[in-house]
Amino acid sequence: MRPTKTLVTTAVLLLANSLTTLADEPAHTPTTPQAKLNAAVISKVDHALRDYLLATSTHDAQAIGDAVTSDAVFEYALQEPGSYVTVDATSLRARWSNDANAKHSPTNVSNLWIFPTSDSNSVFVRYTTSTTAEPGVAEERSEHLALLEMRGDRIAKLRDFTSSANVILAAVSR
Repeated sequence: MRPTKTLVTTAVLLLANSLTTLADEPAHTPTTPQAKLNAAVISKVDHALRDYLLATSTHDAQAIGDAVTSDAVFEYALQEPGSYVTVDATSLRARWSNDANAKHSPTNVSNLWIFPTSDSNSVFVRYTTSTTAEPGVAEERSEHLALLEMRGDRIAKLRDFTSSANVILAAVSR
């Protein structure tokens, strides 16, 4: 019995997808009952956050739209406690929609920890980002702590407590 072309193609695609998934460092979660109860949202956060970070690093407006809700909000802490710079998804996508042909280094995510909260759609995330270093250029690494709210399988709000608002504003205005 010979496998059909469709069956072989499906198997190859599934294998390729699993190899891509294995290339990423898996997310870490605490071993708590809350984490077990929220396993579905933790999985959604893992995928949506990685997709969002890759899309923003490469200025891929379409991929940003796929990872976030149309009314998503991103907040970055200022020096004054309780004050934030806010960027909405529409502005972010509009800014980078004309930037599709530019070459940008993708962001790598490592040491991703996802901590569930009592709200089944919100989690705290802690992660490290780094950019692929070009020859002669040092790798840029930064640590992040954020509160992330999901709506379905997309990010509805991300409040980053550690990124400098000045760095974010500079990146958006490039």
